[in-house]
Amino acid sequence: MKAAKATIDIKTDGQCPHDHASATCLDSERWPDADVSSEIPLPRLMRVSEIERDYDPASPLGLVVAWIRGFLGRPHPELGRPGLVCPFVPGALKIDSIYLTEMEEPNPTFERLSAIITGYRNVFPETEPKSGPEAMNKVFLVAFPGFGPEGTAVIEKVQSTLKKYFVDMGLLVGEFHSRNDNPGLHNIDFRPLRSPVPMLAIRHLVESDLAFLNRDFYSPSLRAVYLRSYLFRLGGKLSQLKFNEALDGLISAEVVMASSPD
Repeated sequence: MKAAKATIDIKTDGQCPHDHASATCLDSERWPDADVSSEIPLPRLMRVSEIERDYDPASPLGLVVAWIRGFLGRPHPELGRPGLVCPFVPGALKIDSIYLTEMEEPNPTFERLSAIITGYRNVFPETEPKSGPEAMNKVFLVAFPGFGPEGTAVIEKVQSTLKKYFVDMGLLVGEFHSRNDNPGLHNIDFRPLRSPVPMLAIRHLVESDLAFLNRDFYSPSLRAVYLRSYLFRLGGKLSQLKFNEALDGLISAEVVMASSPD
């Protein structure tokens, strides 16, 4: 069964919450898709309930749903902490707010994939649930079942390039695939981002994401970009502990930047 196609105009609104000029954002770089004006067809997003009703469990999206239920939504002995791999999964499954789609094109360019993921970023705020606590359980999973090793490298490049723009919007974009070697936060030998099908995920930024933004291997300038956006988007909702941790991280990054030669 093939998913229906929807056409979405890929454009950005040019707005920045930091009161910069409308053509610039964060570090004065424009959104990668800022000059894209053509319409790009995007595969239709479907809820988990629709996948389970209409798709073969052995299909790529069927495998993703099984992975969500059987891995993300359950405890794991190597996780390094009590609880589920992803604590948000049960709530998201209950209200059916996990959306999936697949891209059949086997080898899209970096530019095309960036525009497509940005297109889903544009759709995300307008997709139900739009507000309230339930909106925090909304997730988009864009699967690429035809990708080989070269394709997963493109996924990683897209994720690392677009991440700061998503964080600036109060969102997070993450990559999943079978070779993902990013370690768990509580067990460096655990690989929580490995999945049976290569994917990019879009969701709201939450307080606990500070751990993914304030990492030593990021350059001071990139950490500063992430932490400014984190504080701007979540500042009034953060615990005092997380607020102080983010502020300390931002100050530390900016001190390093100020002391470094031009």
